[in-house]
Amino acid sequence: MDLRESFGVTVKAIRRSKGLPQTAVGINQGYVSELENGQKTPTLPKMAAIAKNLGVHPLTLLTAVYSNMGPEDSDELLARVVSELQSLK
Repeated sequence: MDLRESFGVTVKAIRRSKGLPQTAVGINQGYVSELENGQKTPTLPKMAAIAKNLGVHPLTLLTAVYSNMGPEDSDELLARVVSELQSLK
């Protein structure tokens, strides 16, 4: 699964798990449909708005996206991020 497809699948899964309609994502429904079907890629500001409207931090959304792509699961990804952030200090 590529990044665009994983982003769409992840947004759809989070949205559905919270019982939200596509319109609750805060962007027009047609755009959300295209996004969830892997036909569109959001800009960074749109991605942040999507995460906010889903009630998650943008890093949570991106971690879930990359976890869906594998091979690392979310715990491995978060440990890697923490390590990389510490090395940047």
